[in-house]
Amino acid sequence: MNNKLLKKFAEFGIGNLLVLVSGFISSPIITRLIMPEEFGKFSMFNTVTSLFLFVLLLGLDQSYIRFFYEEDEEARSYLLRKSVKMTMIVNLVLSLIILLLSKPISNLIIGRYSIVLVISILIQNTFNILSKFSILVVRMKQKGKTYSFLQVIGRVFYILLIILTVRIFKGDYRTVVFASIVSNIIAVSVGIFIERKVWFDTRSDIELKTSVNEMLKFGIPLVFSMSITWLLQSIDKIFITNYSGYVELGIYSSAFTIVALLNAVQDSFITLWLPVANEKYKEAPNNTEFFTKINGVVSLGMLIIAILLITFKDILIIVLGPEYRDASFIFPFLVLMPIMFTISETTAVGINFTRKTKYHIYISIVAAICNLIGNSLLVPRFGARGAAIATGLSYLIFFACRTVISKKLYNVNYNIKRLILPLIMLTILAAYGSFNTMNVTLVGLGILAIIITLISYNFIVKEAIGELKKLKLRE
Repeated sequence: MNNKLLKKFAEFGIGNLLVLVSGFISSPIITRLIMPEEFGKFSMFNTVTSLFLFVLLLGLDQSYIRFFYEEDEEARSYLLRKSVKMTMIVNLVLSLIILLLSKPISNLIIGRYSIVLVISILIQNTFNILSKFSILVVRMKQKGKTYSFLQVIGRVFYILLIILTVRIFKGDYRTVVFASIVSNIIAVSVGIFIERKVWFDTRSDIELKTSVNEMLKFGIPLVFSMSITWLLQSIDKIFITNYSGYVELGIYSSAFTIVALLNAVQDSFITLWLPVANEKYKEAPNNTEFFTKINGVVSLGMLIIAILLITFKDILIIVLGPEYRDASFIFPFLVLMPIMFTISETTAVGINFTRKTKYHIYISIVAAICNLIGNSLLVPRFGARGAAIATGLSYLIFFACRTVISKKLYNVNYNIKRLILPLIMLTILAAYGSFNTMNVTLVGLGILAIIITLISYNFIVKEAIGELKKLKLRE
């Protein structure tokens, strides 16, 4: 990666790093204010609104990314407004359906009917759409500092609102739902205000090179793909709720607050990667060396971070409080979710470049079926721990499918053979960590996994050392 790209990555990463730090500080506060059962209900609220967002977007968020650089600069604001307008029309229709089905939806989330919860869903849906596009505007313009600022604003208000309203709502799920909605509204308002020239450009003499049909043709297959991906990510929660109840779901969900350590890195990378990858492909479609190198750097970095997190899992879980201590056995396999997803983002570029987005559907179906089978076999016996194992392993399959199909569509040398042994070691480490507390064996496996990973990606290590030597010589 050149210095310019590293600088952009750093700018985007600052916000996620601050969110990461604030999340690590706030997690012990939140888990002590909100009991596992109530945290489990909030987790279901997030799960359902995430599905609604996939449907509402019609894949137009991905169309906006895909066709952004194909439009003239003055036409990009019109591309945004057209995308938002179509999603808001769908939002109106879906809102009516949600109102008609309010009782079963409410019962699914919290086990009883609540009109307040239903209204909260409608509000969250609307601002989730605006949030998605307000962040996309900043991402596509590659404004790392603005992106970081918006991330921090949202997180800070989320934490403050939980602390301020916990007594009003008596520490139940409404505390976290309210904080989530209001912090979302604040971040969206700030984001739209900062980029108001883009959002409120009212020129009517602009024509798009991209037709509505092209946008929908590219985006709609992704609705099915993302909905199935949602199923892939949510089967575990549904099984845990049915077999073990909201308490264990809350403990399971708390483990995700530690996985957020990796999600912060994942989000930083993906935020910059998608526009940069599309830009590089447009400039030089045959230059695949860039994609090879990025894959190596990302694979090495994510693997090392994951190994360290699993090895020292019990130290990290202490911050959650005694009610959530069992999360240390759930956490290890959940690490595979952001790891494999992030690495697959560097190997799946061929699917989007060639506009063969239908393959995302097939890939997600295969992974979701594997996850469904895994959860049905493991959750009744191991509870939340079994759900984590099934979900983590299904993401290995998800990565393999994305990589194989993408490579056939756009041939890039990803050096996948280098990744096999480190992944085997990571899986062994996660398996041992899922049934044992931190001990000499776990630490030994962690050290061995790091050594194998560094040897496998020695070409990246050597290049990094060479760059450091050059910097010292300049000094």
